[in-house]
Amino acid sequence: MDCRDILGLGMALPPPPLPTKDLTTKEPFRTSSATSSPDIIPLTTTSPPPNRPLPPTPSSKKGTAHSRSGSMSSNFSSPRSPPPTRPPPLKSQASLTTISETRPETASSLGKKSGHSRLHTQSSWTSLASTTRTIKYGRGKHSGVELVPQPSDNPEDPLNWPRWRKESSHYALLLMVALTGVMKTAFISVNVQAADWYRVSYTAAAALTGVPLILSAFTGLVSLVTSRICGKRPLYLISLLLLFIGTIWNTSVRTSYSQCLAARVFQGLGWGAFDTLVQSSIYDLFFEHERNLRVSIYTIVAITTTWGPPLLGGVSSRGQTGFELQFTILSCFFVLAVPTIALGVPETAYDRTYTLPQIDEGSESPYKASMCQGIRRDRIVDTINDYIVKMKPYSYRGSANRVTLLQVPRAFVAPTTLILFFTSLLPYSSLWAFSSSLSLLFHSAYTTTIIGVLMMGPWLLATATAAILTLLPLFLSRLKSQFPVLSSIPTQFSNKVNTAAITAGSILAFIGVLAFGLHTDAGIHDGKILGTNLPAISFTLGLLAAGAYVLDAICRPLIRLSTASASSSDNHNIATRTANDMAAGVTCWRTLFAGILIIAVPSGISSPRSSEVMSSGHGLRDMCIGFAVVQIVIAAAVGSAWWFFGEETMVWDGRVMKLGDSGAASKETSGREGSFFDTD
Repeated sequence: MDCRDILGLGMALPPPPLPTKDLTTKEPFRTSSATSSPDIIPLTTTSPPPNRPLPPTPSSKKGTAHSRSGSMSSNFSSPRSPPPTRPPPLKSQASLTTISETRPETASSLGKKSGHSRLHTQSSWTSLASTTRTIKYGRGKHSGVELVPQPSDNPEDPLNWPRWRKESSHYALLLMVALTGVMKTAFISVNVQAADWYRVSYTAAAALTGVPLILSAFTGLVSLVTSRICGKRPLYLISLLLLFIGTIWNTSVRTSYSQCLAARVFQGLGWGAFDTLVQSSIYDLFFEHERNLRVSIYTIVAITTTWGPPLLGGVSSRGQTGFELQFTILSCFFVLAVPTIALGVPETAYDRTYTLPQIDEGSESPYKASMCQGIRRDRIVDTINDYIVKMKPYSYRGSANRVTLLQVPRAFVAPTTLILFFTSLLPYSSLWAFSSSLSLLFHSAYTTTIIGVLMMGPWLLATATAAILTLLPLFLSRLKSQFPVLSSIPTQFSNKVNTAAITAGSILAFIGVLAFGLHTDAGIHDGKILGTNLPAISFTLGLLAAGAYVLDAICRPLIRLSTASASSSDNHNIATRTANDMAAGVTCWRTLFAGILIIAVPSGISSPRSSEVMSSGHGLRDMCIGFAVVQIVIAAAVGSAWWFFGEETMVWDGRVMKLGDSGAASKETSGREGSFFDTD
């Protein structure tokens, strides 16, 4: 018996040829052997080869001889037939349990190697289809940092955009933040001038600042809700149009108070989106380890451009055109702002809940076809087309259901949001109110230029406070290694840090408000200020501003701690979105009451005639004493409530906002609550 027959390979491999004389003698035996043995398959058959070799059939020596004889005769009759080949191995199916337990590869991960990803592939000899789970990491010095949130494989995901596109969008939004800040305080140093031109009371002149602030609080709320449905880009474009109309209109309204107020209304309607959506856009564009610097820059720009422009506004308003010159200068910046926002800020809203569909390698996929076509297309044309698509005014569509519409209002009335609002209400609102009343208090003794210089203290101290509290975390670890004396600075947010921050901010605000009221009241004689120490007035307002922004600095880490405890531990996107909503809620509440106090304070410190301070009584002094005492009471109440009932407050945050796992603090988030100075 031949060894090939024993191994069962007789039908797959051709036997060696035998001498010619044997072939001729056994020729008559070929037909009967080939037809009688059912286990023999001729090599010249046209039927397709089997997928798997059949096992050998036991046979006698005679059958074996017949089989070998038939094979040799077949080789002789068709010597030019191609030699048979081994049948291909059978592709075994991967187990269903293995596929369901791992995340399948997407088209992008199969077809393109990401520059910031590492593929952890599990495969076996029983499966030719690998199951892959992609965990993406940073680049450069952040190559060991796992990206949070994890970007999708879609190149249209804002987290996957090129660096130049992210930065251009970021700085375009900062330009609009700066322009809105300049508009807000344009009338601080010229309120008396506006009252004289329009022949209205000082309260009506102060309304040119207070009314737009009130409207911006409402439009900020509306912008947050609407952005869930249509995205952020349409709101930016509409707000840009409103600001452009209001600014151009304000350049020629010197003789009509109603037109000036209408122009300011347009501006106030446009402020809301840039007050509440910019931070959310930063979170859409950058990963967690990249946000601190961007949020710090955003905070510093917003504060600097709000309190710095009155220094120049008083100087520019001394000419014949008055305060209209400020808006003429502002309108020139729209030559840069309009194309920057229109062409440099694509839609950043992106829903990562729905990932790309799994592609069946055995079937044609429209996404595969589009990928192949994209590879063959010209790169420049493809880049231009993609950029034009992203520049559509409206490219995002969210669900407009009841749950979506109530997310933002619930965040606005969450316990932590209200606690932070009441903590910083009086310092922030009184800073706006007293700054808007400077023109009323000092116009009889000083020009608009000098009144504008009084804003030097708030501008410097507010900017310095914000810069220290936002930028220090970026360099704290390096400073601790070089200066051991700084090792005692806490890096984790706790009840002690919260209490210390509330105490420090409230003390600064208390000193600033009380000193401003007492010192200013001492210089009032016969309803007018005859003389006072202007550097001291500016410094007291600066202390008030510093206290207000110290209290503002605790908002983001405290909100982050609350959302990390109230949100589901496995959904980072919900926690981030809720934190942005709560931070915007604090901003809108403070802006609303700041606008109300701007209109109310002049009535409490002035006589019915707009050019005089009250000659009887001490309205300014009594008001400042009341603000200072109430702030200390609120700070003590808030600090005590958070110290003893902080966990319960977080539980109620989850209940009010309808978040999953309310009050269940995840162990994974412990240690990631952020430092006291953290702005992320």
